[in-house]
Order: sequence, then C-alpha cells, then structure tokens
Amino acid sequence: MSGLPAERAAARWTVDFRARAAQARRPVSAALELTRRCNLRCAHCYLGDQAEQQRLANRERGAEAVQAALSEWAEAGCLYLLITGGEPLLRPDFAAVYRHARELGLVTTVFTNGTLVDDGLAALFRELPPRKVEISLYGATAEVHDAATGVPGSHARTWAGIRRLRAAGIRVGLKTLLMTTNLREFEAMERQAEEFGVPFRHDAAIVACLHGGSRAPLALRVAPEEAVRADMATAERRKTWRASIEQAAARPEGDRLYGCSAGQTYFHCDPFGGLSPCLMAEPDRRDSGGRAFRDVWNRDLAALRGRKRTRAVDSFSGALRGACAHCPAFNRAETGDEELESDYMKQTTRLRFQAAMNPPDGECP
Repeated sequence: MSGLPAERAAARWTVDFRARAAQARRPVSAALELTRRCNLRCAHCYLGDQAEQQRLANRERGAEAVQAALSEWAEAGCLYLLITGGEPLLRPDFAAVYRHARELGLVTTVFTNGTLVDDGLAALFRELPPRKVEISLYGATAEVHDAATGVPGSHARTWAGIRRLRAAGIRVGLKTLLMTTNLREFEAMERQAEEFGVPFRHDAAIVACLHGGSRAPLALRVAPEEAVRADMATAERRKTWRASIEQAAARPEGDRLYGCSAGQTYFHCDPFGGLSPCLMAEPDRRDSGGRAFRDVWNRDLAALRGRKRTRAVDSFSGALRGACAHCPAFNRAETGDEELESDYMKQTTRLRFQAAMNPPDGECP
C-alpha cells in the first residue's frame, strides 16, 4: 500500500478503477429509487408534494420486476448499488429486494431517514451486511430536526433507528443538508456523530423540486459564504478540496457536457423502471419499453453521455472544476439551461476555490 493509510489507498484504487470503467463504459454503479413516497414531510425535499407521490404508488414496480432488473444490471457488470427513495423502508418488499441484491454480490448502500428501522431489518442487515446505511439528520435537537421534517417525534425515532443498527454491528453514517433552519446546530450535529463513533458529512446543494415543481426549497439555502465556511471548517476538508482542484487542473478539460460519472459508469432507475444518467437528469429519462438493460445502456444512455458543451461555463473551466459541486443538471433545474449557471453556483465555486487554495498561515498547502 506504499505506506498510505488503508482508506487513502482504497480511495486511490477506486478512482483508478472508475477511470478504467469509464474508458470501457461499464455500468458499475446504480442508484435504485425504490419509491418516492416518504413518511416525513421535509420542506427542503426535491421530490415536492408527497400527496402526488402517494397517488403514483400503484405505478411502482413490484419486487419481482425490480429483482429481474437487478439481475440484468449485475450481468452487465454492475458492482455497486444504492437503494434510496423517498423512504425505501416504506416498501413492504424492501427485504426481498435487498436480499436479492446482496445475493447477487452487489455492494449495497441504503439511504434512509432511520425512523422505520426495526429489529427485523437489523437482523437482515446483520445476516447480509450492507456497505453502509446512511441516515439523514437535520438537527442536533428535536426542535430543529422535527421542524425540518414536519413530523413531531421524528428526531427520537431516527436516533432509535441509529442505535438499533449500531447495536447490531451495522456500519452507519450520518448526513445532513445545510439549511438556514439548522445552520446554528451544524457543529453540534458533527459532535454528536463523533461522540457516537460514526462518520458525518454535509451538503449545502439545495435544489428546486424536480418534475417542474416548486422552487420553495431554494429559500432554505445558506449564503455561499456559510456553505464554504462549513466546507473548509477543518484542515482535512481544506486538503481534500485542494487535492480535487489540483487534480482537475491536471486533467484535460474535454468538451463533454457531463464531466462526471453520470451515464459513463453510473445510472439511476426510478420507481417506475425509467432509466437516466442520474437522479438530477430526470428530463433525460428513458423507458426501457421491455428492452434489455444492455440495449438501453448502449443506445439511449450512450447518446446522452456523448453530448458536448456548446459554450464556456465558468465553473466547469480549468482548476475551478475541482471546486464546483454542481453540474449541468443542477443548472437546468434552476435556470432552465444546462449551460447557464446560477449566481449562487458561481459565488460558491469561486469562494470555495479561494478558501482551498489560500490556507491559513502555518497550514501546509
């Protein structure tokens, strides 16, 4: 391992592996959106009105169809699976879908709000361990968390789920979405995660509701300065962003519209069987129409991933690319144009670049 810590060596191997997979255009990673229904009512949610998602429940594919799709993906070379929602644990057939994924050998991560974790689920995960279960936490206190979810008591139930999984020996991670309503508790959430011995990550990328929905979630965004302050709160985070920027500067810029793994090594499947390069690229969704997955991947998604940029975009140019956490799909959701950045995106990118490349006195770059 050349003396590197195991985590850093593993990360480097993963980067190299994904680069080779991208060159071969292998679909090694998938996100399975099992449902868009949820038992919480978060004001920041990109899925919008839950009443509408409930009305669409009868269109969700059943367990057998999902299992058949998973088998196709594995046969095509998929190795990594994310099961997400909505709240995936609302599906009564979650256990059957999860078991099939693990028996196929898929390295599986589950995103959940944790409120529906019971002893049966903990036992399933103990028998067939996931790579990780990531649980959303929106406040250090019940007051702030429950206000964000719109459901009193959700904070207590989330922590009950976290404790149940940890007691079963399951690897758990906590994550939060940084918002005006919970910014004051950000550091307290980090401390809670540290004291509980689980990793914690954050994101400030709030987007408008998908499917042409409300832009109300954007009102919850923290100022670009606050987002970057959280990004750069520790020397380790600054070092990570600096490495990202330097790596981006060293790579040829290229002219692909989507410079990420979307449609290259990664794809998204919605609850109704539609396939797209990623969750945010919903307008590029393709129905399989009964065709084999390989055909959709090699034809429909290949055409999408081959799209080129038509003009320069500041945050996707030069070293700035490494400081940008957004993408053309984010642009389209906010400005209606994949190549037109929002002012928020521009400010955040430039502030992040400046903070990462100008560390405090005494800190080694």
